[in-house]
Amino acid sequence: MTTVFFVEDSVEDRALYRRFLEWDDRYTYDIYEFEAGNKVLQACQGKIPDVILLDYRLPDLDGLEFLTKLQRQTSNSQISVIMLTGQGDETITVQAIKSGAQDYLVKGKLTSDNLRRAVHGAIKQMQLKQQQEQQKLVGAIAVNIRQSLKLQNILATSVQEVRQLLGAERVLLYQFTPQMRGNIVAESVLPQWTPILGLEIEDTCFQENQEGE
Repeated sequence: MTTVFFVEDSVEDRALYRRFLEWDDRYTYDIYEFEAGNKVLQACQGKIPDVILLDYRLPDLDGLEFLTKLQRQTSNSQISVIMLTGQGDETITVQAIKSGAQDYLVKGKLTSDNLRRAVHGAIKQMQLKQQQEQQKLVGAIAVNIRQSLKLQNILATSVQEVRQLLGAERVLLYQFTPQMRGNIVAESVLPQWTPILGLEIEDTCFQENQEGE
């Protein structure tokens, strides 16, 4: 499931984009609609989309301002942005690409085919970024292991890197004892959630499965 944010103040245009993507036979989409840029930036603090379909002219921000704020806020994310511009906005288009937009579409020439092609390209770019970040993560963890002999430091760094890569709210490592009890030995969690590092858990599911083997 690919998460897509529509950032467009026109209800009719959002309905058109939704209809075009619903005809897509390659991907399925989880679509969220927004009328203003600042609302999207706020939403990205809790949920990172795969693709943002961004109208250049928004009630509160223009597209370039939005891209700048998005990059500052989600510097480690793999969001692909497609800019929607009006006729004769070639200069804006060039600036948008330089500012981090993956692609652009001219509203007056928008069709179901070129919208889907742009979204497919954005998804592929996002997947490529994820692969690159995964490679960086593996390299960073390897460096930390070589530089530190303290296992807890290695575990703490690992969960932090993985959480940032996945854009997750929480990543943790759970250590089992031979009796299939254990506790959470490393955790990276967003500030608004309650930490559970050190919590002891008795996992009856694993106990039952072990007994049955």
